[in-house]
Amino acid sequence: MRKTPGDGAYSGTLASGCRQCIRGAKMVLFVTGLCDVGCFYCPVSFRRANHDVVYANERQVFGDDDVIDEARRMKALGTGITGGDPLMVPERTAHYIRLLKENFGPSHHIHLYTGRPTIGALQPLASAGLDELRIHPPETTWRRFRGSNFDRMLREARRLGMRVGIEVPAIPGFENDLASLITSAAESGAMFANLNELEMSESNADSLRERGFELANDYTNSISGSNEMALNTVRQRFPIPVHYCPSAFKDSVQLRGRIRRTASVVRWSGEVVTEDGTLLKAVIETGRPEISMAELRSRFGIPGRYIRINEEKGRLELAPWIAEEIAPAVSERIYLVEEYPTVERTEVERSEIRQH
Repeated sequence: MRKTPGDGAYSGTLASGCRQCIRGAKMVLFVTGLCDVGCFYCPVSFRRANHDVVYANERQVFGDDDVIDEARRMKALGTGITGGDPLMVPERTAHYIRLLKENFGPSHHIHLYTGRPTIGALQPLASAGLDELRIHPPETTWRRFRGSNFDRMLREARRLGMRVGIEVPAIPGFENDLASLITSAAESGAMFANLNELEMSESNADSLRERGFELANDYTNSISGSNEMALNTVRQRFPIPVHYCPSAFKDSVQLRGRIRRTASVVRWSGEVVTEDGTLLKAVIETGRPEISMAELRSRFGIPGRYIRINEEKGRLELAPWIAEEIAPAVSERIYLVEEYPTVERTEVERSEIRQH
């Protein structure tokens, strides 16, 4: 058993999509919130669940250009397609696969996650260029996987040339069922098994508590027993690689890495990338940004690459290290602003630079 960042673990070889996720190099394309499977542990937020909406990372998508722009903003090496369930909208899903392949080339790795055994959708997805299929059988089918529609879907995906595996949550109390699933899937041609830590969210909290599941502690969303169950499963000997992805990895490694990757691309020379991937800058809120910029550049000799006008927000922005140096000598209030490197540039924190 080998470790991954964020306290994950795996045996054998990691799937290609997982290797890119660890680097923070995969865009997450949420193609719809629609799903008819009804998993009791589904963590999708109320804002997205059962709504036919599309998101590229945290950005809502209104057209193809949004998807391409978001991938470019983070120099994505690949895309993970999820939902809801992408096979609720198979034509849309195939369209996005073609779109990404046409714009970023055949090496842009695309994996897709589905809990619907819609075998007829596989051929169009394969023709569009889908590289990797991750099948999510509900826990009620784990002991009877062989001969099921999920089994047939797996075999068909292999026949079409895709890499294919299973991806399910580690549900405490289902240890034997999970072992049976991994063994049966391997016999049918699965190339890997991915386990996710079971997490509580606002949308699944009632459902989980009704079934007796509780949080592992007061400072996490992880369900008690899920981490231990997953690690014990990885330690067992299975004929295919098994990878465990804990919730800590998604937050501290995958998301953080993706944000840092985006920040390094979209930052301008007057912004600083923090350890968390946010962007730090100084801001002067003024009704006359053009005049203020001209005055500051003339008075303090500020290089043009370290000061700019943000037309959209109607303010003056400059490098934080310069702002701290000149703050005592200017009358306007200067703020240190921390933002996410998203299209909306969501503000995280703001504090005034003291003028003394």
